[in-house]
Amino acid sequence: MKKDYFVNLSDAESWRQKAKNNATITDKLAFLKYRLSHIGNTSSFNDDRMQQPSYPNVDRVAVQPQKWNKRYQAKSKLNINIIALIRRLIMLIFIVVQTYYATSYLSTLLPYQSWQQINFMNNWNINPELAVYSIIPYIIQWIIVALFAILFLWISIGFWTSIMGLILAVMGKDRYTISIPKDPAAHIDAKHRTALVMPICNEDVARVFAGIQASYQSLVETGHAESCDFYILSDTNDPDLYVNELKAWADFNAQKTDNGCNVFYRHRKRRVKRKSGNIDDFCRRWGHLYEYMMILDADSIMTGNCIISMIAMMEMTPKAGILQSPPKSVRMKTLYGRIQQFANQIYSDIFCSGTHFWQLSEAQYWGHNAMIRLKPFIEHCILSPLKKRKTPLHILSHDLVEAALMRRAGYGVWIAYNMNGSYEELPGNMIEDLKRDNRWCMGNLINLKLIFKSGITLTHRVMFATSGMAYISSLLWLVFLFFSTLLLLVFNLSDQQYFFQPNQFYPTWPKWDENLAIQLLSTTMVLLFAPKFFSYGIIIARTGAKDVGGIFKLTLSILVEMVWSMILAPIRMIFHSKFVLKAWLGSKIQWKSPSRNDDVLTWGESFYFCWSLSLLGIIWLWIIIWLNPQFTYWYIAILIPLTISPLVVRVSGLSSIGMKAKKAGLFLTPEETHPARAVTLTGEYLVNTEANIVDHGFIMALVDPVYNALACALSTSRHLINDKIQQRRLELIAHYQQVDLTKISKEQQLAILEDPILLSALHDHIWLEQEKYDNLFTIWQNEQ
Repeated sequence: MKKDYFVNLSDAESWRQKAKNNATITDKLAFLKYRLSHIGNTSSFNDDRMQQPSYPNVDRVAVQPQKWNKRYQAKSKLNINIIALIRRLIMLIFIVVQTYYATSYLSTLLPYQSWQQINFMNNWNINPELAVYSIIPYIIQWIIVALFAILFLWISIGFWTSIMGLILAVMGKDRYTISIPKDPAAHIDAKHRTALVMPICNEDVARVFAGIQASYQSLVETGHAESCDFYILSDTNDPDLYVNELKAWADFNAQKTDNGCNVFYRHRKRRVKRKSGNIDDFCRRWGHLYEYMMILDADSIMTGNCIISMIAMMEMTPKAGILQSPPKSVRMKTLYGRIQQFANQIYSDIFCSGTHFWQLSEAQYWGHNAMIRLKPFIEHCILSPLKKRKTPLHILSHDLVEAALMRRAGYGVWIAYNMNGSYEELPGNMIEDLKRDNRWCMGNLINLKLIFKSGITLTHRVMFATSGMAYISSLLWLVFLFFSTLLLLVFNLSDQQYFFQPNQFYPTWPKWDENLAIQLLSTTMVLLFAPKFFSYGIIIARTGAKDVGGIFKLTLSILVEMVWSMILAPIRMIFHSKFVLKAWLGSKIQWKSPSRNDDVLTWGESFYFCWSLSLLGIIWLWIIIWLNPQFTYWYIAILIPLTISPLVVRVSGLSSIGMKAKKAGLFLTPEETHPARAVTLTGEYLVNTEANIVDHGFIMALVDPVYNALACALSTSRHLINDKIQQRRLELIAHYQQVDLTKISKEQQLAILEDPILLSALHDHIWLEQEKYDNLFTIWQNEQ
């Protein structure tokens, strides 16, 4: 029996009559406008292309990508900041001296201390095999000492950075930074407009638009929204998500007021250079219309006061090229996410201010929640690929490279370390976090190729090295532990040599000095955990921990977080080591956005990702027990977490446990107990945006008149009319009328959505042949 699907449409009787007469809509333009009347204003409808623009008219300007092998000729000299130089020299001295003493200390506690008594050449002449055998333990020790020196240097950098942050916390203010104006509006030039640009790719549509709406509303409440426009730049290639993006954008624009602040949307067909390529396209098309550009991530939330303050700070500092705000993590629910959020908010202030202390105008740029001066960015920061074996090697971690190029051009890159109102979200479980680390690792290692490029400042060369070291250090720790185990193996299984000189009267006993080892380990742990206690003291001194649950709950939360970080450290070490090796071996990665949904990690996925770590932990632990059980406690903090890693990863990814911890008052943050209005609005808007999301966006665009009209009107395909194109379309229409449209590939679905003539023809055909498409209409009714 034929179902009356028309009853679900507005103007149902008119639709029913047209179907009864088998009449097709002859005036396509009028038909589209009729359906678009359900969505919003169609005054800007383009009759020639039957397209409703979702972004300003394109007026392209030329952009010049970098020529990496060309010597850079500076147009203006960089001003040397004497204060920054002095601070860096002092910090360097402390780091080097501290590392020297720690390394010397380690060299005295290792068992083999008789190198000066070995005469290798003399022993070689007597017995070459014995000569080689006698120096193997010392070679292993040298490797251990060298690795320790590098790794302790890395730890020392973090320690002294936190000391600098502590100094700034005590001082209260750094006179050598860009100050936040008390009245930002007084410093803003009405002629200077700002674009808030959000590149997205296959993201959670509901969360994207909830964050945009919250930031937009907060900006409107400042009374200065007219100086800004929002741009949603989509690289989405999932047809269902693409249709949801169109509908969410249309719904948002239909309800927003006309206050001079526009919210534009652009879908890019050619995903060249990923995020940086999307931003490059914006700069080429519309960059000249704006003075500043704020980059937002898909999970970014910005308060209006923060946005206006950052614009004012840029206005007050004409030579500031990039101003990075420190984003605080919010809205996390899983245990893993809440502990990471707690660590971010509690410890980040001291590290962020400490980083500012020695970087000053040569700071980092983290790729989002940052304000950029567009003219120098367009002139100096458009990236081109590097070359690897005559093939292009695209720069993935573009942010630090763009900061280095901006500074090379004579503009400052600053961290607004004391800025509030900048927020982001984190991956909800460790696997999603590690997938993101895999991408960052690949990008940071590629950036090492830029260290010696012309014109890069010494500070940014160091940053390229340290960004790579953030992941290489894990591999070095793994190698360090391997050689430590190997030394233990040699010590326990080999025949010891006690006499090194002819006629030596007293033997030389190889011996582990456990007391010295415990002292060195304690010192290292102090350096690792001191920043956490610095932050703890600052919070208690400032607020008495009232906004984080009180002193007892804060103390307990920090202690649990410290233990938690020790449990996760070995797991991260193995994964990061794997990422580094894969990058060096030329392995390719898929650059996908992390899942931002809670409780998506199953037991099966946890075991799939971590079974090899468990096996490694069990075998390693067995070897240590077999060699010498008394050394087990030196390795247990590393090997037990590896052994139980599937359990750790799975349980920590549960929001139920995270919410119980929150109810108990653990891992509370100031932004949680006293949330900014923009963060609260995001949660409220998310309820509405999620309610309007459909699972089968492509089917809705085929069947539902409103969705179909929207997809047709917002399509950006160039559909010039000629015989060849028309013939191809007719062939495609005939083909798709004969196939099951639910089973065609995503690439084919996206091609249909991007061709308004093809999409409109299929829509007409489906409604005229309803009996044939009951499966599509069933999906459509369920979605409604």
